[in-house]
Amino acid sequence: MGAWRKEVAAGQEKLLLDYVQRLDRFRDGRRAVHLHLSRLRPYNRRDHHMRIAGTTFDSLIKKFDGGLFRLHNGDLVFIAKGAAIADIDEAVLRLRFLFSEDPLLNNPANDGGFCTWYELEREYGALRRAAEMAAEAAAAGRAEGDADQALDGANGEPLDPSHLGQVEKALVSADLSSFVRRQAVCLAPPGMAPQPLFHEFYVSIGDLRQAVLPRYDLISNRWLFQHLTQILDMRMLALLSARKEIRQVRDFSLNLNVSTVLSPEFLQFDRDLHADARGTVAIEVQPVDIFADFGAFMFARDFLKDRGYRLCIDGLKHLSLPLMNRDWFGADLLKFHWGYDLIDDLGGSRSQSLKDVVERIGRDRLILSRCDSPDAAKAGAELGITMYQGRLIDKQVQEAAAAKAAPAKVAVAS
Repeated sequence: MGAWRKEVAAGQEKLLLDYVQRLDRFRDGRRAVHLHLSRLRPYNRRDHHMRIAGTTFDSLIKKFDGGLFRLHNGDLVFIAKGAAIADIDEAVLRLRFLFSEDPLLNNPANDGGFCTWYELEREYGALRRAAEMAAEAAAAGRAEGDADQALDGANGEPLDPSHLGQVEKALVSADLSSFVRRQAVCLAPPGMAPQPLFHEFYVSIGDLRQAVLPRYDLISNRWLFQHLTQILDMRMLALLSARKEIRQVRDFSLNLNVSTVLSPEFLQFDRDLHADARGTVAIEVQPVDIFADFGAFMFARDFLKDRGYRLCIDGLKHLSLPLMNRDWFGADLLKFHWGYDLIDDLGGSRSQSLKDVVERIGRDRLILSRCDSPDAAKAGAELGITMYQGRLIDKQVQEAAAAKAAPAKVAVAS
């Protein structure tokens, strides 16, 4: 957990309330502004956004007798003495520019929702009530967070290099068979029930962590987790090869590191597969792994193609799609993740360019993953995409199967 996240989790509501109460007799010449950053989309409220937003008022804090308070929900409250509206508004405008792509600021219907101003000479009571409500909300939020932590152990300690030996040993010795999951990638044109095309086999990191390594947050450090996935790759290949039905399995995918594809373990897995099955198997690789050693990727790509496998580039976001030339990478499929920023962009100036990119790549070559809500399916349909993966699709497949298996009702004549 980063320093900013720790600070925000604690919040400064009590300090704010105490400060406002002490200003009761010193209201003259003081102004305050409450920045409602909690109303921004989640993708605009990451740690680095919050850190940069907090530094916007640094010069004003030094120049005027003021203070900046960070609330547990990410909001900022700035109070200053002797600062003109134009002085404070300059900082507010910089934040507006920083988050100008967010629907809170680029939609006229949300005008006034980004910040609330207070002139303490006339509106002290309103600021005090706002500070009291913030303190009450923070106390309730912390109580709820404490209960959650008691139930599930929170997210665990952030992973760092000193933990690697212990974590690697646990992953090597653990029985991973109970943590292997499969999720369908489906063809789902509008108005039709999803039809499974293939299934992705993967290890459930959440379940694995909870059962084997509850102390650590395995995904807190991207690069250390990337290293750990190499161990998981080898375990997955060994599990699949150990199953006798591997020679009969068809239509599945594996998310592997490039180094795994070039390993002796993958060669053994390849030998265990029936030759006819390779054409139905897709190997998924991550962009961060591709660009870490592009020469190794090209060699692995050519090897996979020669053996008949399909190649899928996974882990993309919709804003990175314009940068992807599927033919140049030699990819059969591209998989990108759903997020609410996609539906925002489809309703804004990027809409047509995104649709043009989908046409260039090929509608039948794109998979929208993490499709867990109707909004995700709606966005995919607007783009013309027909392949999906996610919990919403899983549910629809189950419902379709249940409806098909249900006995037909026989009408009885009266």
